Amino acid sequence: MASRRDSKIVKLTFTGEQAVPPVQVFSILKSKGVVVPGEVDALQALQGRNTYDLRFTSDVTRQKGVTLLSGVEGLTVTPYERSVWVTVIHVGLEVRQELVATVLGRFGAVKALKCAPTHRPLGCLNGHRQVRIDLKQDIPSFLFIAGHKAHVRYPGQPRTCFRCGETGHEAKGCPNKKCGRCLRLGHDTSACPSEVCAHSVGRRDMSFALVPPLMSL
Repeated sequence: MASRRDSKIVKLTFTGEQAVPPVQVFSILKSKGVVVPGEVDALQALQGRNTYDLRFTSDVTRQKGVTLLSGVEGLTVTPYERSVWVTVIHVGLEVRQELVATVLGRFGAVKALKCAPTHRPLGCLNGHRQVRIDLKQDIPSFLFIAGHKAHVRYPGQPRTCFRCGETGHEAKGCPNKKCGRCLRLGHDTSACPSEVCAHSVGRRDMSFALVPPLMSL
């Protein structure tokens, strides 16, 4: 199954040569007992022939709707998964998997963790990490993990600036000042009022003096 962060959305695929316009989709929904409007609030045509995303108003109405539509001839109803595989690259080999999961856990519930496929045919790991997560919010294109500027990517991820982390522009055109010492926006290194941050624990608000020895990698 494909991934969607909104669990109320399902994919409708109609087979056959004849086109199925939106008005016919709504007619099918009503004939099967789906309340429109009320239990459905959006229908979006997708690329490809006779394929739609249908959004229900709640998880309860989605479950009901999937059951009602499951017997429609020529129609396949595909619920979307709530979680996505997030790939993290440029993290040091010495960084523990648990730390990667902890940092990404700020953005959703971590469900699984693994190393990316190996270099073939040698059978050696390439250092990339993969985390399956139920996203509650989008993850920036990069994160600092144990002092490494890790690149993060997953299907449907909004592109963010590698300098400031905001959307709408790229690093070469970034209008924001960013401190190379504390990594906060609004000032540069020469005007930084903070101590050096402890990236080894994935935090920006702690100085090295406050980090317990066992937390360092």
